[in-house]
Amino acid sequence: MWSSCSENAKLTNSGQNRPYLECINIAYNFASAELLNLITQKYDLNSRLRSMKHYFLLDQGDFLVHFMDIARDELIKKPATISVEKLQSLLDLALRTSVAVSDPCHEDLTCCVERTSLPAQLDVLKKMGNSISDLYTPTDSLEGDSNSENFIQSAPVNITGLETFTLNYKVQWPLSLVLSRKALTKYQLIFRLLFHCKHVERQLCGTWQTHQSTRSLNLLGTAISGSYVLCQKMLHFMQSLVHYLTFEVLEPNWHVMYERVQTTKSIDEVMQHHDYFLDKCLKECLLLWPEILQKVEKLKSICLQYSAAIQWLIPSMLVSDSVVTNVNSSDGVVLKEISNKGANRTRSRHRAQTIRAWKSTDDATFKATLGKYEEEFTEEMKSLIIFLSSCSQAEPYLAHLAQGLQGLGKDL
Repeated sequence: MWSSCSENAKLTNSGQNRPYLECINIAYNFASAELLNLITQKYDLNSRLRSMKHYFLLDQGDFLVHFMDIARDELIKKPATISVEKLQSLLDLALRTSVAVSDPCHEDLTCCVERTSLPAQLDVLKKMGNSISDLYTPTDSLEGDSNSENFIQSAPVNITGLETFTLNYKVQWPLSLVLSRKALTKYQLIFRLLFHCKHVERQLCGTWQTHQSTRSLNLLGTAISGSYVLCQKMLHFMQSLVHYLTFEVLEPNWHVMYERVQTTKSIDEVMQHHDYFLDKCLKECLLLWPEILQKVEKLKSICLQYSAAIQWLIPSMLVSDSVVTNVNSSDGVVLKEISNKGANRTRSRHRAQTIRAWKSTDDATFKATLGKYEEEFTEEMKSLIIFLSSCSQAEPYLAHLAQGLQGLGKDL
């Protein structure tokens, strides 16, 4: 190759740069094509990209469901007290008992625990002048840093592993040219958002199960009926958000990127397509919209507070520690469901407990608690829908999320 280059374009001091540039371009294109062939053939780049999609973008989320079940006790701790080694063991167990076991790259997946919340990490990256800040929305640049600062101040102080858990991936050279540290950070930002959304959705499903356990108690017309409706609205919001993130943003954008990578002729083109895909996903996943993300985080926080309150209130109001003689068998079944599905998990399940009648004082207490969360949720949801609709003309992808929430907005 080098002899051919020297024969076709000898490096002479002729005062013109064209012979030098032609020779350099020939050498560069040859080296880039060889490197691309090495990465795609020997190191199987396509399999690595599919693995990143499976784990970080939750394309195959069955391992995550199992992991969240078995790692719950560790994830509810504060980040400083979490054992990463224990989490890693549980993650390995979840991977081995899911379809991920067939992926030869699953052993390169590791876990880590960040020390800050997702909004705080985004703010740090922005202040560092990272490339992702170049994609921050016009509204953010026009309004200065006030939104960002207010966003960080509103972040939860007592965060747990559920807000800070993320995945990591072992990448060796030359794959690290494409799956660089910067690219992995972007994957982690998206994963953290998806992971916490899944957690909120699971908590609301637990609340729905708690409501279902009261159906045979004939509580129609009480505040529990209103709570059931609110729970359905919150579930609709979370499921619409997860559907938007996964099926309307990540899935189509990944396929576009993957098809483009197959037709590239240099490693630089692969890196450009991959980086563009990640930056586009960050923006469309709302991670580069501080004002929208703030509203979403506030709504998730309300959902979690509501879920915890309801899962504690219903069992505590319906279950009496005193022994009542006239308890029929059907009540006993309901009691077992309530005590198993309620949030007060520290209560011994072997204690003698029975169901007592729903009193008017219970209804008043429950209604006051419910009203607080319903008012906050309604206000924030209306604000989010209005903001999404106003921005959808400039950013059409926001219209998809706004449309998914429109049905919910009519009921508010």
